[in-house]
Amino acid sequence: MEEEVCVSYTILYFVMIRMSNISQLILGETGCVSYIIHCNEKREIAIVDSFEEFEEDILEEIKRLGYPSVKYVLDTHTHADRRSASSYFVNEFGVDGIVKSEMTKYKGSKVKTKDGDVLKIGNLELKVMYTPGHTYDHNCYLLGDNLLSGDCLFIGDVGRIDLGGDPREKTELLYNSLRRLEQLPPNTKIYPNHVGAAHAIDSEDTFSTISNEMKTNTAFQIKNIQEFYTYMTEGWPPKPDNWEKIIEDNLNG
Repeated sequence: MEEEVCVSYTILYFVMIRMSNISQLILGETGCVSYIIHCNEKREIAIVDSFEEFEEDILEEIKRLGYPSVKYVLDTHTHADRRSASSYFVNEFGVDGIVKSEMTKYKGSKVKTKDGDVLKIGNLELKVMYTPGHTYDHNCYLLGDNLLSGDCLFIGDVGRIDLGGDPREKTELLYNSLRRLEQLPPNTKIYPNHVGAAHAIDSEDTFSTISNEMKTNTAFQIKNIQEFYTYMTEGWPPKPDNWEKIIEDNLNG
């Protein structure tokens, strides 16, 4: 089962994988991941799921990209295992607010999205997919055949549903969100917010595909809602330390 604990805020090593129009920043031994979406032609970027105390890694990648304009700062959801740095980047680059689902309870400056909204980043189009379950305000972001899946879908698992809210309701929401994701083209690449052993994820891969997850991901394969509820409510690791306070801090901005 996936464990959402960033084990250290001390960066011991830094891995960055660059794909076409996406920089994947894997932050030390935390197993946590941030992303930068970049349009090289129009020199615009979007920052996705930045981490407090890892701001410098985002800034270094912006520097490497030649200081493009920051168009958006996005969160996939309200995190319970780490403190977001999105408000820092909103202030640093003077954007309108953090891009979040319209279901968010965030109290700071925000740009609300609905399912199906399209965000233009230079010549790129980033489609919003509202995928609640892990949280009530969870978005995935689809860029062509690349899905930033947040904490909805991991490599070999899914995000937990026991960090606030009603477990049965959230299980049903997540179940339905996964049914949406499995309708994406099989070759759609999955880029999650957490990878590796730090989160009790067996695979050390940093991305997957829809087709691979349909073949290998037990949670993704369950097609009975009661069986899925059992899976989501039994055998999970301990909750992250101070998770309620982290949520409160992230909602206050």
